[in-house]
Amino acid sequence: MKISYLTYMVLVAVFTFCAGVSAQSGTTVGGDMGTYRVHCNVEGAQVYFDGDLKGAISQGILDVPVYVTGTPYRNYLVVKEGYYNYTGPINSVPGSGKVIHIYVTMTAVPLVPYGTLHVLVSPADSRVSLDGNPTEEVPVNGVLILYNVKPGKHTLVAEKSGYITVTQDVNMPNNGLIQVPINLQPVQYGSISVTSVPAGASVYLDGQVRGSTPITLSDIPSGSHSVMVQGEGYQEFISAVVVTPGATTQVDASLSPVTPAQGATRAADLSLVPLAGAMAFACLFFAGRRK
Repeated sequence: MKISYLTYMVLVAVFTFCAGVSAQSGTTVGGDMGTYRVHCNVEGAQVYFDGDLKGAISQGILDVPVYVTGTPYRNYLVVKEGYYNYTGPINSVPGSGKVIHIYVTMTAVPLVPYGTLHVLVSPADSRVSLDGNPTEEVPVNGVLILYNVKPGKHTLVAEKSGYITVTQDVNMPNNGLIQVPINLQPVQYGSISVTSVPAGASVYLDGQVRGSTPITLSDIPSGSHSVMVQGEGYQEFISAVVVTPGATTQVDASLSPVTPAQGATRAADLSLVPLAGAMAFACLFFAGRRK
């Protein structure tokens, strides 16, 4: 099919117009270029533009070439381990063949003079925690090494089932290396014998019910405990006791009846008045009928 010259020219014009509209609807990238030159005092620091990594500082600078017609950047970020991050805005776009200089002075994060703590624990299969952090098991050689301990006061806790837990304060000096020996002692046990008047009252040891009086509680860890004796209709009896290893501690509870409140007694007395009146009326009524 033959196409006339006029038709050909119209098609070319339409194509050119559509291509121009398409180019304007997107971002035109290409053509002339400019440069951002980042100056920094820290070798190897990484440079980001709007979150995109552009490279690392080498010999004090990093050149970031950009198209003049590209989308402008808004901010930059410079990072390096051991230094505070450095960020700032990008307010202009370099012209063709031009350079915009960005100067960055990074500040080092102050070094913490950490110390090392050697915890010597017996028995070896205990567990140790520092400042409430998760516990760590002591190796078979009995020495637990804790690295990177900040200078200052710390709380060390050593524990093992069947042994008395030890809590100890530790003061770590700058760049210090200190040893802390801890010897855990086995828990020793005694007994508590509890009686009450009247008998049959409930016995609580450290808040846990253990039975009724009279009762002897065995295998109680030595040390301070709380005993409460409670009977229905009686006031609670509470006593602090100290259990001695291998011995029996006696607790004798004399329970006192619960005294009703004065207001409650008076209300009870008043409640009987209508009943007494009703009974008197009934007696008079039946007496009259008998006549």
